Amino acid sequence: MRAKPSYLRSRRYRARTVGLLAVPLVALTACGNGGGGSSGTGTAGGSGSAAASGGSYNIALVSDLSGAFSSVSAPGAAGVEVAVDNINANGGINGKKLSLSVTDSQSSASLALSASQKAIAGNPLALFMLSGSADAAAVGSLAQAAHIPLLSPALSDTSVYPAQPYLYQPSLTAQQDAQAMYAFVKQRDGSLSGKVVDVAAINSPYVQLIITDVSKLLKAQGAKVNAAQQYNLPLASFATQANAIARDKPNVVLTLGSTDDTVVVSKALTEAGVSALQVGIPSGAAQQTLQQIDSSKYYALTADPYSSETPSFLAAATEYGKKADVSGSIFAMSGWVAVYMLADALKQCGAACTGSQLNAALQDVSGLTIPDGVSYGPVAFSSTSHVAVGTVRFRSYDPATGKFSESAPISVG
Repeated sequence: MRAKPSYLRSRRYRARTVGLLAVPLVALTACGNGGGGSSGTGTAGGSGSAAASGGSYNIALVSDLSGAFSSVSAPGAAGVEVAVDNINANGGINGKKLSLSVTDSQSSASLALSASQKAIAGNPLALFMLSGSADAAAVGSLAQAAHIPLLSPALSDTSVYPAQPYLYQPSLTAQQDAQAMYAFVKQRDGSLSGKVVDVAAINSPYVQLIITDVSKLLKAQGAKVNAAQQYNLPLASFATQANAIARDKPNVVLTLGSTDDTVVVSKALTEAGVSALQVGIPSGAAQQTLQQIDSSKYYALTADPYSSETPSFLAAATEYGKKADVSGSIFAMSGWVAVYMLADALKQCGAACTGSQLNAALQDVSGLTIPDGVSYGPVAFSSTSHVAVGTVRFRSYDPATGKFSESAPISVG
């Protein structure tokens, strides 16, 4: 689907569920034909056919719309909703609309799992999960058992390296974050021999993978990487850890956190007298985050431009009542990217698409240019790669000029 947005009307085909009760795992064995007229036991023949029946493709979204992780996940969910509305307003796909159900997992691991169980029990053709709280491995196993493609930036690297059926990463992996950070530091500082690198990081399995991968790359070039100063949420102060980092006199500090805590960490480093280059990950790349950090020494990577730099996308979000939800967040763009990758696969798969057929079609999404420039480069899946993104840039904000800037493109394919 490469049509430009139509702003004539907003078509909403979704139901919201908030505050789920737990859905027993055994319920998944009763998915059956879901009223679609096909036989089956919740696997491809049953759930896939039902999901594509009638006048719409039924898809589901589980996201932290409230709670501690909502600052990251909620904009991504809004991006999904805007993309769905935009596709439907432009006539849908293969004569069908996208019917989206949305569930708030409330930044709770237990609710994220029960929400995903309930979504899968509803026989969607595909499932999006934008949830920092989710047990992605458990949800991925459920989706695989039900033959339902899962598109989620919350997937662990072990879920996509090597590629596994039905599991797709529409944004950056931890390995790609590490590759990008290493390439950027090397680009900025040239030789890394003898350079001191400190790490300020949230306690997270995903972030730990980044630390492990980037440390190996930096050490191989002669850099000294000190033990990470780690913390848990909520983070009231990072002063003690910042002072410890200041004593190391680092050349680079990797700030690996989410949105609000990255501001606390970066400001604490500055107050402690750390003048080093600070390098962050996508969760610290939002425009508001960079402005609150208020330092020209801080850079964070992203695979997508800001919504303010893509007027067509922002106009669509405004038309569909989501402007405030997507403004300034690169994760809103990730939601849009994920839906358009699914749309491209559905277009190939046809009107009677099943989950198994959609899985095969997703692997043929190759060199896709996302509508309205909502990606720094083409995105693609293949039978051997279920990771979409291949190009990133690093973003910064200069308080002296009040302007944002971006680095040259960096390949992480």
